[in-house]
Amino acid sequence: MTLYYFNLGLEYDKYIKDENDLRYEFQLRTRFISNYFSKKLRRLRFKTDGNFNMLSISLHEDEIENPSIRPIDVLNVQLPFDRDRYLKIKGTSDFSYYLELLELGFKKASEFKQLPTKELLNILNEFIVSGCKNEWLIKKKRFKSNDLEIILKCKFTTNDFQVSVNINQITTKKELVNGIIITTEPDENVFDSLIKNIIIDKDILIKNKFDKTIIEINKQDVFNRILNYQIIGDKKDIESLKYKN
Repeated sequence: MTLYYFNLGLEYDKYIKDENDLRYEFQLRTRFISNYFSKKLRRLRFKTDGNFNMLSISLHEDEIENPSIRPIDVLNVQLPFDRDRYLKIKGTSDFSYYLELLELGFKKASEFKQLPTKELLNILNEFIVSGCKNEWLIKKKRFKSNDLEIILKCKFTTNDFQVSVNINQITTKKELVNGIIITTEPDENVFDSLIKNIIIDKDILIKNKFDKTIIEINKQDVFNRILNYQIIGDKKDIESLKYKN
């Protein structure tokens, strides 16, 4: 079994009944971290002892239990939750509390099961050096007949998930327009199936994984250095792609 997933969050059973809003808020604030480390873990291809494929650091304010294997295939490590400290830093660029939890959690988990501890701490250091950024290129496509190169980049933060577009003219090698075109809640369930393809018909169309157009960019305005776009969909679709924290 390969170590494939990572999660940092509040202990589900401790908060789901009376403080689910707090539990869910903490989850959203830290999803960019869990997503980052899950992707890095997969690249390690670390083989566990066969009992788990996920490492979970769970926080709560009761008596802390020893690490254990939980359904389904989860190595669960409990740490104390400092509510006051969390409330002070939530939504800000101060990630020191989360970073401390990661280091403590990795070390505690390694005392219970064999893990790639050195690699995990190296990933943590890389994350810190980067400024705790979780950004990636999602799509890059050249349309020679239209003399355009279109680049879509993602930025996953503690407050939201954003997709930005850069459109360059191929012949001049100059940028024509750039800007943020999508902002969603910071949750993979919202954005995982968001973007599959870019096509140019009359205008520039961005398709999701269900082959549905979600963004339409006016091609003619691009050549005039104007980013004129609209979100395609019903009211719920539009609201989800224009998320405001």
